[in-house]
Amino acid sequence: MSSDPLPLGPTRLPHAHFHALATGAGDDQSIAALWRSERSWRLIVLRALLDICADRADACGPLAPASDAWDLLVRAYDAAPEITEDILARPQVGSWAAHTLRRLRTSGDPAPSWPDVGYLHALAAASAVRAGLSFELDIPARHGTAVLPTVGAASVPPEADVVRVRAHGGGEVDLETGARTVRCRAGDPDWHEPVVIEVRAGGTGLRVELLDRDLYRDLRGPTPPDQLSQSEIAGWRADLARAWALLVDEQPGPAEAIGGIVRTFTPVPSRERFRPLSASGTEAFGGILLSRPDDPLQLAVTLVHESQHQKLGALTHLLTLCEADGRLRYYAPWRDDPRPLPGLLQGAYAFAGITQFWRVHRQRAAPGQRAAADFEFALWRRQTLSILRALAGSGRLTGHGQRFVDTLSAELTACQDEPVSVAAGDVAHAAAVDHHALWRGHNIVLDPADHDALAAAWRRGTPAADAVRAVGTAKVRAEPPVGLLDARAVLSRYLLFDPDAFNRLAAQPDDVGATVAGATAADLALVAGDVERARADYLGELRRDPFSVHGWVGLGLAHVDQPGDPVTRALLGRPELVLAVLHGLRSRGPAAVIPDPLELAGWIGAGLGDRELDSADPAGWPTA
Repeated sequence: MSSDPLPLGPTRLPHAHFHALATGAGDDQSIAALWRSERSWRLIVLRALLDICADRADACGPLAPASDAWDLLVRAYDAAPEITEDILARPQVGSWAAHTLRRLRTSGDPAPSWPDVGYLHALAAASAVRAGLSFELDIPARHGTAVLPTVGAASVPPEADVVRVRAHGGGEVDLETGARTVRCRAGDPDWHEPVVIEVRAGGTGLRVELLDRDLYRDLRGPTPPDQLSQSEIAGWRADLARAWALLVDEQPGPAEAIGGIVRTFTPVPSRERFRPLSASGTEAFGGILLSRPDDPLQLAVTLVHESQHQKLGALTHLLTLCEADGRLRYYAPWRDDPRPLPGLLQGAYAFAGITQFWRVHRQRAAPGQRAAADFEFALWRRQTLSILRALAGSGRLTGHGQRFVDTLSAELTACQDEPVSVAAGDVAHAAAVDHHALWRGHNIVLDPADHDALAAAWRRGTPAADAVRAVGTAKVRAEPPVGLLDARAVLSRYLLFDPDAFNRLAAQPDDVGATVAGATAADLALVAGDVERARADYLGELRRDPFSVHGWVGLGLAHVDQPGDPVTRALLGRPELVLAVLHGLRSRGPAAVIPDPLELAGWIGAGLGDRELDSADPAGWPTA
């Protein structure tokens, strides 16, 4: 093979594969088609990188020209093509290539670009090492680490920025700095083999590498190494084995797709219980960034969730599904912040997968866990279908996008009438309404003139209907502060999944915020069913802070069983109007009298027509 780019053919996605992906599924042939597409995308980006480097004398700094690294990569491909393909398919390669190409195409970053470009040299060296070639090539070192992707990493002096790789063939490889030579073999304390976990159940396997040293493992940009301890690695092995067994047993189709897609985990610090962190990126197909799960069940859900993002991300490299308008944002019931349309579609696809997971798992759950599984199923089928309807009505889907959303909507509609317990349905309804109302209160911004007009109508004692109708176009904050909009839902999960832990929280209600950030004693009372105490506590919160969105919506939830009550309509349907009155009154000076919360909410609610308390707005909102 010459030094031309690796073989690159046309990329096509048959209709049957598109339809399979649009249902939320994806068999091995569909996944293979996505991998072919991603291979083409990565080679195109690599070609662009090589072209830029050829025109910039400083691109590689003290390293050999990029063309030399490419030549070694081609030699490795000729010797062992499957090895080079495996390395180039690693998720971190996509992240690195996109990051580095952006750096080279933009100006303003004073840091030298060669340490980023030099990852190409590391890829070439890793491919050549695994292919058994003899060679010498310098690679970059950063933060005291030099990485050969899929081969291992060497600890080097922190001041070292260049490391020479010497491979003598037959598996003998050294990494040399001026001060130290690291032998790439077990027994050298400065050499670290990759951490690989392989699990198998029912004839279906999953093999992932835990990335803790590769700088391009994090979707958010180059990240210093963060070595996993042996106990952490053991924990990941145990959790993944149990999660995989559950998936293969209950959901063999999704398990097959996950096994075909996922190649790496990037562990990140855990947050609170029931608040897992996970992410995928369209540039890092096959890689998942995730926190250590609470339990194997949560890990199984995360694998389904992120594999959905992976599939849709790869599909959008092939097809345009929506025409985004950078000025508009939309409500997403799984996020605290307003989302652009592509992000909304991504979330809907991911939570369609989660809905189907709980649809199946609740039938297999242990008796003590059935109510919790019913809650998750009821919540996410409702939330996801609502957003799919918003997407369908947005007017911004392409032809492919409309077919995709219609197909996915049909899958979700098919399970809307499946029965769940009344209790689980009620908790899901409350969680959905709670999040939507909090989102509106935190994110929607009205014009100050509307604040003043609403406050004036309140002071005059005139009906609110005319002032409400006169409110202008609402906007949303593009980057709102953290709202912790799921605090009451987290408490509900404690009650359903672990009643004993909930009781421990309830025994010390004033300290609940230390375990569940954003939660209060009033929330504990509400979730426990003590509505009168919760109402009194929320009124007390509003006396202390009349602008507490949390308190206003909590007060509304204390009336959630009375959907026709004006107080409920105002606080759970349009809390931003209640807050607007307060802003208008406060604009007259800090001595302005703050109204009685129930009277103010009742006045606003009487001016509202009937509407779904948690309905999404298909038109979206312009950003403030």
